[in-house]
Amino acid sequence: MASMHDIQNADMSIRGDGAQSHDKAQTFGAQMQDMGAQVKETVQNVGTQVKETVQDMGAYVRETVQDMGTQAKETVQAAGTQVYEQGRESLQDLHRTLEAQIRERPLQALLVAGGIGVLLGLLWRRS
Repeated sequence: MASMHDIQNADMSIRGDGAQSHDKAQTFGAQMQDMGAQVKETVQNVGTQVKETVQDMGAYVRETVQDMGTQAKETVQAAGTQVYEQGRESLQDLHRTLEAQIRERPLQALLVAGGIGVLLGLLWRRS
């Protein structure tokens, strides 16, 4: 930052020689333009870095969400397969149990089946 002494010296040198003051003003203007260009370039570089960082973060988030979706899908499929297998095994066990009971007591099974048939026939007739 310029001190009061620097400002007074600059003011005295500007008042002293018109041509020299003009040259100093042009030099100062050129330096300010250079500084402005440097600031502009720095801001553009920072903007580019921020843009790249945000794009990288977006790609990371997208990949993470896709991975989570894939894992969830695999978990649901595995659970669905497991439930299907358990249900299939339960039906097979029920079938085996019914078959074993029919073989042990064929007359009782025939009477139960006939009773169910009569009951369904009566219900059918009512509707």
